[in-house]
Amino acid sequence: MDGETLTFGVSGKLTMNALIMFDRQTGSLWSHFLSEAIAGKFKGTRLQNVPIVLTTWDEWKRAFPNTKALYKARKRNDPYEYYYSADDAGVIGEANEDGRLPRKELVLGVGFDDGPMAFPHSRLAKDASINTRIGDMPIVIYYHAATATATAFSRVIDDETLTFEISVEDDREWLVDNATGTRWLPFTGQAWQGTLQGWRLSPIHAVNVFWFAWSDFYPDTAIFSE
Repeated sequence: MDGETLTFGVSGKLTMNALIMFDRQTGSLWSHFLSEAIAGKFKGTRLQNVPIVLTTWDEWKRAFPNTKALYKARKRNDPYEYYYSADDAGVIGEANEDGRLPRKELVLGVGFDDGPMAFPHSRLAKDASINTRIGDMPIVIYYHAATATATAFSRVIDDETLTFEISVEDDREWLVDNATGTRWLPFTGQAWQGTLQGWRLSPIHAVNVFWFAWSDFYPDTAIFSE
């Protein structure tokens, strides 16, 4: 793309039930799931991922009380409420029927390029922090059951691999590394207090998604079950 700035819109197309964007400059089609152009001039080009956290407004405000919010008036009722509870697999059904998990099980999918793995939310609910590896990369998974928030970070800081556990202090959950006892904000990976204050864990490209969608894109995915 050589530094070219693109603007995007929603194409109205789907691939395996996932939204397809288009760029207004060339009309290339982009999979938001893969962060990659799948047709057009930029086919095969990948966008740089900007990590986001899916959590509740209350939890975010506790960490960042002065944050600004973009508010757009909307109906109080969620139009997708039925879709969340129904067992159907989107608009066009599954491309890969995989009964290892219920099709609407939420999973955190990681390892897009090197050994895809699904972390079922039902499994994460048993351990709020999981120290593991994806390929050669040591990572930590954090899960906040009350808000169904799941995040993934590299465990490597300044060439040292850390191991984390959960600590509840000041009525909040923190990731705490066993090496220094530093408290890390689990939504963003920031070192909040302690020896490593000022450092930040590198976020891992991850997506919270229904199982049927993840297994459609990655039929050979592993499922974390330790």
